Amino acid sequence: MKKIIVLATAICLLAPTPFVHAKSYPTIKCRNHYDIIEMVSDSMDMMYEVDYIMWRESRCNASVINRDDPNGGSIGLFQINKFWCKPNKYTKQGFLQDAGVLTKCKELYNPVISGRAMMAIYDYADNRYGDGWGPWGGEPKWN
Repeated sequence: MKKIIVLATAICLLAPTPFVHAKSYPTIKCRNHYDIIEMVSDSMDMMYEVDYIMWRESRCNASVINRDDPNGGSIGLFQINKFWCKPNKYTKQGFLQDAGVLTKCKELYNPVISGRAMMAIYDYADNRYGDGWGPWGGEPKWN
């Protein structure tokens, strides 16, 4: 009997644990866009932050537009404002065009391009202001 208990204990200790971290994570809400979440995330925390933003902004619907937002509205999964893809005093074409993400604002309806645009804006805000989620109102409170 002692051998069985020792063997069972050894198996439990050596078996991979289903928990990545000590804290528990919520369920991914935008499962239909898991590939986008994975593409733009560099950690488990960021995966849930990206999912939270996608859910809060568009309910995981890539064809959403909020025409009430300034500068022509906000588009797609991450509700990226058209300001980011229009010429202004800082850029001839638009920030996202200069970053090589897209050529026209309507491309933000494409989930992959929307994800790349989110990454470009996140990186810009993180480098400039120390808060990549600033353009979306600050760090998501998913937990």
